Amino acid sequence: MASIISKVTELDKEMREKVRQLEEERDQLPVFLREQRKQLNKQYAAEAKETIAKRKKYVDQELKKTQEKAEKELAASIQQIQEVYEEKKSEWIEMIYQECVKNFTEE
Repeated sequence: MASIISKVTELDKEMREKVRQLEEERDQLPVFLREQRKQLNKQYAAEAKETIAKRKKYVDQELKKTQEKAEKELAASIQQIQEVYEEKKSEWIEMIYQECVKNFTEE
């Protein structure tokens, strides 16, 4: 009988110790969760920063390509306008002159 009481007492002591440990773990849980939240926030911030940097690099490259294309198209348009001007310059001058003379003589 004494050994049963001794075993029950020992078992009770072990269970109280386990309960105490679990209570300590429970008490540490908010601290643990705060730390985990901080780590996750840092991780997500780093990932977001990296994603943003990659996206910015891509957008910058696309913008540069688009700008170069637009500049080439502008240069081609300017060249085309210049060629048309050189081709038609004399004709336009003559047309303007004739219109002026016509208006002057009609008055």
